[in-house]
Amino acid sequence: MNAGKLTLGLVLLTIGILASLDSLDIWEAGRIWEYWPLILIALGASHELDAIRHRRRDGGFVLLAVGVWMLFGTQHFFGLSIRSAFPIGIVVVGLGVLLHALIDRPAVATTNTENTHDVR
Repeated sequence: MNAGKLTLGLVLLTIGILASLDSLDIWEAGRIWEYWPLILIALGASHELDAIRHRRRDGGFVLLAVGVWMLFGTQHFFGLSIRSAFPIGIVVVGLGVLLHALIDRPAVATTNTENTHDVR
């Protein structure tokens, strides 16, 4: 199961349902749209978890960092603004780089042994 695709599908399904209910005046979305960086965090976290599980280098820590940065900045957590919350995003990227430096499998050098015979 691909966690990234599952999360993306669930996020898109949720956004579509909420937008539909809001446009049909069945439910008022209101302030929920202010938390849009949670979408980035969910997508980045799911990609990162999938990469950690398979020990791959292509994690989603950058997307996760941007989501955390934007959430802290737009919601003014700890009195931060977009500008002052930027270092938090850098910390998340740094943690992701360190994590992948510790757990990623080294790249395996492949040789093409099938085409090494002499053709005359």
